[in-house]
Amino acid sequence: MPTIAQDVQRFSNVVKHEYDPSSKYCRETVVVNEAAAKTYTVGMVLGKVTATGKYKLSVQSASDGSQNPVAIVVRDTQDIAATTDTKVPVIARGPVIVSKAGLVLDATFNDATKKAAAYASLQAVGILANDAV
Repeated sequence: MPTIAQDVQRFSNVVKHEYDPSSKYCRETVVVNEAAAKTYTVGMVLGKVTATGKYKLSVQSASDGSQNPVAIVVRDTQDIAATTDTKVPVIARGPVIVSKAGLVLDATFNDATKKAAAYASLQAVGILANDAV
């Protein structure tokens, strides 16, 4: 059967409730820096590198602090050049409720225990990951 239409990840697929969205209290623009070029999409989960204070895609096997998810990308696709500081809008604090199904975790978060640790790390900054539809 031919494909009739395809849809992209949307902000509403991820964020189910946000405290005072008009004031953007939960949002922040952060600096990301990746070792290799990447494309960021809505819902990608970022970690903060302890030594630099910059963010990058949260990978469970990292040991630089970014293994702990603390932010979620909120803008449509954005290309991140390798080793270049780039500003990205994120949800960085709560209270926010997000859908687990809408989050884009790295493939290294590959079992229930690792995913639970990622959700707990987000909850530590006020971002509650629920099984919302």
